[in-house]
Amino acid sequence: MRREKHRTGEVKAYFSQFGAIKKCYLPFNKDTGFHKGTCWISFISENSFRNALQREEHVIEGVKLDVRVNRSFKTDLTDANGAPSEVDGAH
Repeated sequence: MRREKHRTGEVKAYFSQFGAIKKCYLPFNKDTGFHKGTCWISFISENSFRNALQREEHVIEGVKLDVRVNRSFKTDLTDANGAPSEVDGAH
């Protein structure tokens, strides 16, 4: 198994505790084989996204992650009353 797939699987497995994952993108440097230090996670549901953001600390293999909202990515969702709302995706 390639190193990139192994690391992406670890990240995806960790974040799946918050809900189903639509996409996990962890870019790697082709020359060094190390990840670039950024990862984008897309959840299938808004609740999963919010659950991940509510946790104060995220740690994978002893490395503390800085989980933030990706302000450049917008998704149209509905609020609890069914009214349209706009929520930022997470990375």
